[in-house]
Amino acid sequence: MRRRSFLMAGLVWVPMLALAPVSASVSELSAADTRAIREVVQSQFDAFEDDDAPAAFALTTQASRRRLGSPDDFMRLVKEQYGPIYRHRAVLFSGAQVIGADTLLIVRLTSPDSHVWIAIYRMERETDGKWKIDGCHLLETTSVSI
Repeated sequence: MRRRSFLMAGLVWVPMLALAPVSASVSELSAADTRAIREVVQSQFDAFEDDDAPAAFALTTQASRRRLGSPDDFMRLVKEQYGPIYRHRAVLFSGAQVIGADTLLIVRLTSPDSHVWIAIYRMERETDGKWKIDGCHLLETTSVSI
């Protein structure tokens, strides 16, 4: 797999799962938390589809928004460097999991040219109780989808 670092509105998370200690604990989240996390990521996909930079940017953590600057800067970065997230033709969500101290959601994306990508989203629950995107690592697979 080819790896890509990903600096995207709240998607400013670069550590790789492969570098995580083997002894890291893995646990499932509640069905309600998993649903809420998927809804946040899907809402960001919807905002990208509508070219709604403020809406996509708002779904990231406060820390990510500070690092990224503005909705327009964020959208420009996504368009230029993360095409499979900005535009795709198919999405398949996994269940969200807690691995060590990180809450992760793995998403399989099929790009318009039929290449398969894996996006690993790092999620955080903010002080208001809402889940937000804190980072993403994007991996291109060697698979092609029909």
